[in-house]
Amino acid sequence: MIITGNTSTKEFKLPPAGLHLARLYRIVDLGTQKVEWQGAIKMQHKLMFTFELLGDDDLKMDDGKPLIISKRYTMSLGEQSTLRKDLEAWRGHKMTPEELKAFDLTQLLGKFAMANVTHSERDGKNYANLAGLTQVPKAMQANAPQGVNELLIFDLANFDQTKFDSLSDGIKKIIEQSAEYRGSKGDPFAEVNAKLADISDDVPF
Repeated sequence: MIITGNTSTKEFKLPPAGLHLARLYRIVDLGTQKVEWQGAIKMQHKLMFTFELLGDDDLKMDDGKPLIISKRYTMSLGEQSTLRKDLEAWRGHKMTPEELKAFDLTQLLGKFAMANVTHSERDGKNYANLAGLTQVPKAMQANAPQGVNELLIFDLANFDQTKFDSLSDGIKKIIEQSAEYRGSKGDPFAEVNAKLADISDDVPF
């Protein structure tokens, strides 16, 4: 799933399809969101990984900065969860029982992966999708380029206004819909909605 974080009609350069060296530079807690899947509505805690793509000029924007691509995950390490599948493919091994009990996502920040970028069309528009992650070959690890974007973790449980303000308007609007954000603003229903979140759900998205 691609998160554009943009509501304008301006066309942006899409990353080319294929495997690209990528660096995870941003992890954003999106909070508990309403999700519809096969006719059923659930409240699920979501997070977003954003990678910068490093390499040739076709992976750069007009200003020379690297193109980026993002993916949303349900905050779950259930057996069928996309987050678990991508993490295991990225790290090259199954997660241990200890890791499944409590995995620290912050250790991933700044790490390199091979990002599988695919393209799709919807309603006449083209989109880039982060289809999956794999390990970086050892030969490439030794010559990995310097990252460009500043590392950032935004955690709703430890709300930081400066970090929130640094996010795009589109991402901020998503976060503002969450029960956690509304609760911090005094919404009386936010706590009830948050309790509906099923973060251990095995729905594969």
